[in-house]
Amino acid sequence: MKKIFFLLILAAICAGRASAQWAVIDAANLSQNIANYGELVAQLSKQAQQISNQVQQIQQMQDQLNRLGNMADFKSIIGFPQLKLDLNLPTKILNWSQSLATVNGSGLFGDSRGGIYQPVGSTFADFSGATVQRSPDTYKSAQSVTTQVDNFKDVQSDVYSRRAALTDSISQTTDALQAADTDAEEKKDEAILNAQYSELASLDSEVQMSAAEVQVKAAESSAMKDAQRTADAEARSTLAQQEVTKVSSTYKPIYDSVLQYVNETPFSP
Repeated sequence: MKKIFFLLILAAICAGRASAQWAVIDAANLSQNIANYGELVAQLSKQAQQISNQVQQIQQMQDQLNRLGNMADFKSIIGFPQLKLDLNLPTKILNWSQSLATVNGSGLFGDSRGGIYQPVGSTFADFSGATVQRSPDTYKSAQSVTTQVDNFKDVQSDVYSRRAALTDSISQTTDALQAADTDAEEKKDEAILNAQYSELASLDSEVQMSAAEVQVKAAESSAMKDAQRTADAEARSTLAQQEVTKVSSTYKPIYDSVLQYVNETPFSP
């Protein structure tokens, strides 16, 4: 308690002395402090502006990221599943070995090409009315051409069906491209659209390739038939010459004078 009282007395004495003197102010120090404070305020203002600019940049970057979206996700893009399905479909074009595998000549018998031509039967009747079986080997060349034509029809039908589905998918992708909200969606839609148009051109080329194979097969068949006719004509000419030579060497006609068959009768005046 005594200590507390002593402290109170000491505080009162110090307060009395302080009130009896004038306050001393260091003007130079105060001016420097004010200048320093001004510089500090300016630095803080500059830093605040820099922070504000950085915040705006970060916001712009975030907006760009939102605009870009997920560049790796193609599965959800309109038109991609249809394109992937079409790319995995096998072509209907048959190569030469596949086309010739079923050609034996007999496949042509009864084929009227949809009722357009008179079909060739597998048999015919001779003069006596007996049934004669046709030789299938004779019709292999003709069947090879019709088989190639049938393959062209399969390719054409398949391409037309796939082309219709792909064209519809292109229309959907075009609509999605126009309604794209982000750069990523726009670029992905453009990529899908370009791939769809490329696949469309590829489908059209399948028809052209198949048609070209039909023309090549027809030209081949025509050339082989011409060669066969030339060979048959050569064989007939050679055999005919051999027969003439053979007959000439085995048969020699004898020409006698007809006078030996004339009887002379003396003339009486």
